[in-house]
Amino acid sequence: MTSFLLDNRFSPVTNSIGFLKCDPDRAARAYLDWQVGIQEKRGVRLAQQSVSGPLPNALRSLLPLTSVETRRFLFLPTHSAWTAFLDNGHDGTDVFAPVSFLAQQLGCEGVRATANPHAPEDKLFGATILEIYGPHKTEFLNYIRSVASTYDGYKWSFSTAGAVQPFEDPARYAQRKIQSRFTLDMLDAYLKAMGIDAFDADFYLPDNRAAIRIEKIGPSAPAMREVAAGF
Repeated sequence: MTSFLLDNRFSPVTNSIGFLKCDPDRAARAYLDWQVGIQEKRGVRLAQQSVSGPLPNALRSLLPLTSVETRRFLFLPTHSAWTAFLDNGHDGTDVFAPVSFLAQQLGCEGVRATANPHAPEDKLFGATILEIYGPHKTEFLNYIRSVASTYDGYKWSFSTAGAVQPFEDPARYAQRKIQSRFTLDMLDAYLKAMGIDAFDADFYLPDNRAAIRIEKIGPSAPAMREVAAGF
């Protein structure tokens, strides 16, 4: 049975992880090329820094978490061709906007992997989501495929869109219990079929390679607040 990355000790940061199928230096450079001009207009500069492992140390470099505006972004090398992406948002990493955009800019695939535990008594609502983005526009933005099982606080829902991938098990999508249609084990298997071992800490920062952290320096959104993290 699959376990959450680092036993979910670094939630909410690791509940959603982005992946780009390219080198981390190239991914970070593309992010800077995209954001520098945007941020300069508001008096913000972007600083790049190397962050050494192990993985918990790299994740703590994102602190403090912030609401309204994310301020720190992490690009991590892995044991495969994929680079992992995380940010310091207090509700977890915002994967879609940066990863789907950079996939087009870099001409590579991008992935969103979301695995939220389901503990309604603690106001934690379950979600298992896989989104695959491509380098070119599709019928909907640059989505290639999405599979999702989510709980909104009232009920579970399940959805799919895009082209079924060769590694999928569509028969499971007919399960009577909605949350059983796309489970953490299934997400793990799908990701591994793509070369992503997302829930194994040893997958990240191989051979003592450092992560790349990009940080905004300067004015922040007026309503932004720092939020305490449990790690």
